[in-house]
Amino acid sequence: MKHYFKLTSLSFILALSFSFTLFAQNSGTISQDIVNATRDGSASNLAEYFNENIELVLPQKSGIFSKSQAEMVLKDFFTKNPPEGFRIIHEGSRQKASFAIGNYTTGTAVFRIYFLTKKVNGNLLIHQLRIEKQND
Repeated sequence: MKHYFKLTSLSFILALSFSFTLFAQNSGTISQDIVNATRDGSASNLAEYFNENIELVLPQKSGIFSKSQAEMVLKDFFTKNPPEGFRIIHEGSRQKASFAIGNYTTGTAVFRIYFLTKKVNGNLLIHQLRIEKQND
């Protein structure tokens, strides 16, 4: 009986560990490098994760841009709105896409940033980036 209890306990612990491992692999949908680049206001570092064409929706400019054009548009945004902080508030995934939502704070405003990412050739790339000013 004692042996059966140990075997059952060990099986349960292994199954639980495996479940947590799968959850950890799927729950971190956005790269820490993307978070850091946004927190630093670094358009060039963030552009490393752009798909070849990316949809940008910003308060002053929207459209589908090439990777290099999007970097320039984002650089302008970061220059006009230097960061004081950025943190992810929600992440999720569905089928082959994942998303993250974060709050980007400046000295005078708070913006909500939405990232839509998809894997392309094994690399997680940003396909859509939306930045909306939050109302007080």
